[in-house]
Amino acid sequence: KGKFSPYIFVQVTLIPGPLVRTEGSHATIWCNVTGYRGALVQDFEWSMYLPSAPEREIRVVSTAQEDYAYAAYATRVASGDVYVERLAPDSVMLHISRLQARDQGLFECYTPNTDGEFLGSYSARTNLTVILDTLSVTSHSQALSRVEGDSLQLNCEVSRQTLQHSHLSVGWYLRAEPSTPPLDLLTLSRDFVLRAGTPYKQRFASGDLRLDKMGSTAYRLTIHRLQPADQGLLYCEASEWIQDPDRSWYSMTRKQSEKTPLKVQPAGMSMGIQKAGQASTGMLDQNQECLNILERYFSVSWVFSSSPVAMVGPNAVPLLAGDYVQRETTGQLTVRKESQAVYLLRLQNLRPEDAGKYICRVTERERTLTGDFIDRSKRSRNVQVTVQPLRSNLTVSLISNSTDIEESGTIQLMCEIQSISGKVAGLSVTWRRLDRNGSTEQHIAALDQEGVVKLSPAYSDRAAYGGIRAERTDIDTFSLSIYNALPSDEGQYECEVTEWLPGPNNTWDSIGEKTAGYYLVTVVVEFTCNTCFFSVVAPYPT
Repeated sequence: KGKFSPYIFVQVTLIPGPLVRTEGSHATIWCNVTGYRGALVQDFEWSMYLPSAPEREIRVVSTAQEDYAYAAYATRVASGDVYVERLAPDSVMLHISRLQARDQGLFECYTPNTDGEFLGSYSARTNLTVILDTLSVTSHSQALSRVEGDSLQLNCEVSRQTLQHSHLSVGWYLRAEPSTPPLDLLTLSRDFVLRAGTPYKQRFASGDLRLDKMGSTAYRLTIHRLQPADQGLLYCEASEWIQDPDRSWYSMTRKQSEKTPLKVQPAGMSMGIQKAGQASTGMLDQNQECLNILERYFSVSWVFSSSPVAMVGPNAVPLLAGDYVQRETTGQLTVRKESQAVYLLRLQNLRPEDAGKYICRVTERERTLTGDFIDRSKRSRNVQVTVQPLRSNLTVSLISNSTDIEESGTIQLMCEIQSISGKVAGLSVTWRRLDRNGSTEQHIAALDQEGVVKLSPAYSDRAAYGGIRAERTDIDTFSLSIYNALPSDEGQYECEVTEWLPGPNNTWDSIGEKTAGYYLVTVVVEFTCNTCFFSVVAPYPT
């Protein structure tokens, strides 16, 4: 009497269903309890019922019991794929990290009674529907290079085949570095509101940044007047949203496109010089590359040690200076515009006097209304070229069939070549013989790099009857054969191999010689007589 004590009823509340979520996504279901008078911190137990067996309980997870889950969920709970997050003493959220098709069904949240008597409802249920994830986000990756002030357009295709009514949000993002957080460029929200990220609001307001829906699935990003800060990795991202029965929106799935690398060069000239080859009989390439120049005109010139070499103007016609005209005529020099962005100077058969400093100068030119050109800007870089003679990397060895050859027998010599690099260019060989004392040298034969054999006049008669033969028996082997050996063939033999590189106008340039020998060959003369006459002159027999 004098005191009013109304009844308080326990009530468990779940997010109202049905809930529609995509397979493979992270799903959450919140649950809370009110009206209890017992323990301050309430426990929660989650169960589910399959549509095929609506009366059979499948225990999922509990805040109080570690071994609460049935086999269908025990492994997933143990791995952390399914867990409960406590939001407050009387409120929790069920997490299913990777939703599966078998998770579709009726989920129940139950709170064990802590009041000593049952007053109200201690459980609630909500229905979960699991659908396929059909969201597709595509933007083909391509390495892009632009100059400050240029424009850029990128397309992104976003589609889905969800039967339920859903909305899409599409945005473009920029990562300055792979490890840095992304910058929000432009986003079209699920409510079709276009918003720019904080660093880009001014450029969006001025019209330099645009996001246009080009069709049912196409979204185009346009950036006018590019800045160096726009350099990085560009990609688009889309989310599919569905509205739950409580009128709140839920992002069922989110996907990103491939990333497109973008380089933005500062205003003015964007150039890179590439150099290849440094050798007296080698080749020097210098490529001048300029970016994004479809609407720009250039004159490119090369200077060597303060002396002009060549120039290519806006009309792409090369002009040469000094003796470079002759070198171009003989094929030792090439100057041309390779493409809209690449200019080439190539020097072949380099000489020692070609060593020094090369400068590539680029002048950007602006076409006037009359069609004339005026200079606008200029850049240059130096390339130091060192010219060193090429040296032969061959090793040569000489092999003989025997050191003692009988008269009328065959002298067989093999000259074998090995290259340290594994490659051999043009090769020629010269065969010589020195007498037994090494005092007199006799040229025998030579085989040049084109395979032509030249015999010494001293051996021409024997060669006419096949008595001398010089040939190349393999790519790395030369042979010399002397048939019907004579006592005069006795002596020390050697082979000299010369390595060659092809030059201009079908010429050859020597890069070194290697000699193998001397190989001493003895011709043994055997004396035989069928009828022998002897005379005696005293006192010594003959």
